[in-house]
Amino acid sequence: MTALFATAAFAQSTVTLSGQVDVGVVNPIGADKLRIDQSGNGANQIVFSGSEDLGAGLRATFRLAQRFSPESGLNDGSLGNRPIFQGETTIGLAGPFGTLRLGRALSALRGPVDNTDPWGTLQQASVAVVATGYASSPDNIAYAGAGTVTGTVVALTPVATGAGAGRIDGIHYATPSFSGFTAALTYGPKSTQITGVTTTGANQFVSAWLQYAGGPLTLGLGAEENREGDRIKAAQLSYDLGVAKVGTTYGIVDRTDTASDRKSFNVSAIAPMGPMTFKVGYGRSRLDGVSASLKKVGVGLDYALSKRTMVYTSYGRDTGTGTAGTARSGYDLGVRHTF
Repeated sequence: MTALFATAAFAQSTVTLSGQVDVGVVNPIGADKLRIDQSGNGANQIVFSGSEDLGAGLRATFRLAQRFSPESGLNDGSLGNRPIFQGETTIGLAGPFGTLRLGRALSALRGPVDNTDPWGTLQQASVAVVATGYASSPDNIAYAGAGTVTGTVVALTPVATGAGAGRIDGIHYATPSFSGFTAALTYGPKSTQITGVTTTGANQFVSAWLQYAGGPLTLGLGAEENREGDRIKAAQLSYDLGVAKVGTTYGIVDRTDTASDRKSFNVSAIAPMGPMTFKVGYGRSRLDGVSASLKKVGVGLDYALSKRTMVYTSYGRDTGTGTAGTARSGYDLGVRHTF
């Protein structure tokens, strides 16, 4: 009887192991030497996910995504004090009402905002619109050192984790599709608790994304404010022409620690041709009141060896940083396998 019950219970639950391994030869933009490296932070993940059927169309879900660096065997961004499960740590419920997750994950805006970057913020050709732009928020701070004890208060040294903008411990909700329309919302209170230390930001974290996907057309619009008061707005459009998918995203980042907004945009095209996929993109980013802007062009080629394995290469060239605008370039050649 116990065995039968366990079998029946197991049949209603699923646990999946998935992920991606990506490594190659990289000459990063601005560097003068080759190295063995992943195509970009987040390219390598081991993901544990699962769901349980609770009846009446309701499911319990969880997701644990660990990022790693194959060239060292260490954590992703091993010099950045990043958490082990840097990718996502959530538990939630899903049903006819949509999906509700609790924990740390990409915010409603940060999830889709780089969809028109053909390289998804990875590889040297990436033309991501808002890959950076936030000050270090409390949710991206770790605490190191033994600290000193004053009464009952332990003072620890705050260290930026480099965990990236838009990953937040919060409440994440996504609606089902209504005739192609979907919406997503992320909310986080001012206070966050990391490694036993509670910190409080200036604001609550709020992020929202509204999207329409119908036939070949996809439109997106979103806004976000983090705990330090940095704000971002973005609009996105993509269209599948059949022979190629073209897209563009425009974003504005308003940081509390700078006087100027940063305005950025990209345009891209992805053209599949049998096992090959050609990619091209252009991006520009500029601070208000500053004549110099960062411009970048990227080209790349993916070749599918199977449904799960491909080789890739890309080349990117930008105008560099600062007022001088010295041109820089970089390239990569690697192998990526998903499982």
